[in-house]
Order: sequence, then C-alpha cells, then structure tokens
Amino acid sequence: MAAFLLMTTLLTIAGLIATMIAGFLANPLHVSQHIFLAMATTFVGLFSQSMTMFFFIGTGKEIKEKSNQDTAAVQQTKAFKSRVFPAAMWALTAIMITFIMGGGVRLGKTPRWLHDVMAFTTLVMFARAYWIELRAMDENARLMERYLKDEDGARASRPQ
Repeated sequence: MAAFLLMTTLLTIAGLIATMIAGFLANPLHVSQHIFLAMATTFVGLFSQSMTMFFFIGTGKEIKEKSNQDTAAVQQTKAFKSRVFPAAMWALTAIMITFIMGGGVRLGKTPRWLHDVMAFTTLVMFARAYWIELRAMDENARLMERYLKDEDGARASRPQ
C-alpha cells in the first residue's frame, strides 16, 4: 500500500509537469487538453495525499494496539503524522487553489501569472510531500515489522 501511495504522488508530480507544459504550449483552440490533464492530475493528487494521511492514521492505530501502548512506538507514530500531515495538507491546498485559479484564468477573472506561480508552487509542494512521505513510510515500515511480525507468523502457522 505504501508503495502504491508513493507511486500516485509521483504520478501527480509527472501530471503536474505535463499539465504545465500543455498549458504553456496551448493556444486558445487547444486549451481543452490542458484542462483535461489538470482535472486528472488534481483527482490523482487529492487521492494520493488524502489516502496517505489515512494510511498513517490506520497503521498508527494498528501499531498502537499491537505494541500494547508502548510509549516509544506511540510517539513515533505521532512523529510520522506530525511530519506527513502538514506536507500533505499544503500539497492538497496548493493543487486545489491552482485548479480553481485555472478556472479563473479561463473566465478572465484571474491573472495568468498568478496561476503559473501557483502551478509551480504546487509542484514544489508535491515534491516536498513526496520526500517527507518516503522517509516516514520507510521508518513506519520498520516499526510495523517490529510490532506486526509475530502476528503474520501466527497467521501463517494456523491451519485453514
């Protein structure tokens, strides 16, 4: 699951780059490609970051239960969330604002330069979130191995 979530964040980064290129190259007759890419990228980006937060909520709860409320384990899961959640929320906020501003540009209510700045900011926010999430998921995997390893072995040895 962690690998899938990281892949969706990378897919969002690639989508942002493709959308930005399509936006810069689009003439008024071909702007629909930019809009379609923006919609798809926004959808995947919202999914990736919201599901990443749910991933840390779920694994944190599981580790908390399986570690018998071990203070060190609970503190580590809280540390993961305190690093990942702000980065994910900033990325979510940036992509939503950028998408909404794109509609404003199309209607002539928002300056294009502002939309361009927000698009670049969104790209930076997603790259930052990816880096933070990658490290946190690696540490989280080690913590899960420590506390959930025995359960997996017990499941495998049970007759079915």
